[in-house]
Amino acid sequence: METKEKKGFWASLFSSKPCKCSRKADGVMPSATTAGMSDVKEIKVLGPGCAKCKATYAVVEKVVHASGLDVKLTKVEDIEELMRYNIMATPAVIVDGKVVIKGKIPAESEVRQILGI
Repeated sequence: METKEKKGFWASLFSSKPCKCSRKADGVMPSATTAGMSDVKEIKVLGPGCAKCKATYAVVEKVVHASGLDVKLTKVEDIEELMRYNIMATPAVIVDGKVVIKGKIPAESEVRQILGI
């Protein structure tokens, strides 16, 4: 008995082959957080002023200064501005208008990866 190759959307979900549509030519998967982040212009750290928010700001500030990036770094404590980003957990880090971290203090390596350095 000859087996037919499965085709179609539902069959692709259960296929043992990896999807080719989201791979680069060299076989490396693109990262959602690092794609196009090398030219960062603005970073905002959102939080009401708690210890975790201050620690997150300190980590981001340290990475920015150590790497010599020319970015506008802002600490946002205004509740109305926090609500505009629709985040439910603070601290949050916003890079060029996109929420990239929320609800935890990031490690320096994580911030470097997000900024593409």
